[in-house]
Amino acid sequence: MQASHGINEVHLSRNRWIRYALVILILEKILQHSFVTIAFHADIGGIRSKVAVPADLLMVSGAIAALLYMVSLWGMIAGRKWAIPLVAGLALFDLVGEFIAQGRWDIRIPVSFIVAILILILVFISRRREPGQAL
Repeated sequence: MQASHGINEVHLSRNRWIRYALVILILEKILQHSFVTIAFHADIGGIRSKVAVPADLLMVSGAIAALLYMVSLWGMIAGRKWAIPLVAGLALFDLVGEFIAQGRWDIRIPVSFIVAILILILVFISRRREPGQAL
């Protein structure tokens, strides 16, 4: 009986660590999308001329992504089950969006791309089941 208790403690400890890491990565995504949205609005550094699609489309989609990341952050902190799939979908959106924004397959890999991959890895790890654990 105690062995089972120990396995549950390890599982809870792992999930807590994953939850904290996801919160930090979500905060980074909120800041990143907020700053990029502002950069597109103000055309900081001539960013509007450096993308392959209309900058207004990227500005609006970035603002929506920032808001949805905020919702996912609230869901993670509140322990809502829908937060994990939401943040995974947003990370996939970011990955695909990077290819669209750069308009090519051989893209430069920015930090935001790496953060999105880390989010997906952590989501995958959090969704893995322990042996004998119910779905």
